[in-house]
Amino acid sequence: MEKRFKILGNVSIAIGIITALLCISPITGAPIFSLPIGFVGMICSCIYIFIDTQKEINTKKFTPGIIGLLLSSSPVLLILTVIIINYFKH
Repeated sequence: MEKRFKILGNVSIAIGIITALLCISPITGAPIFSLPIGFVGMICSCIYIFIDTQKEINTKKFTPGIIGLLLSSSPVLLILTVIIINYFKH
């Protein structure tokens, strides 16, 4: 169980890094792919956080699940930032 748990944490961080890189990528169309990948990363991170809180495996403040969740939510945060900036420009 511990080994699978660590793999899930590493997967959530890896998906989060891929999502964050696609979100800021200058390649045309890359941010469109970051939203679905970020959604999968959020699901993996939430599963990690749920198992971690249920079994009390990690006692640190920043677990891999939280780091993966923050990285995976970067496309949503970018879209909200663009919406807020455009709202206040008018």
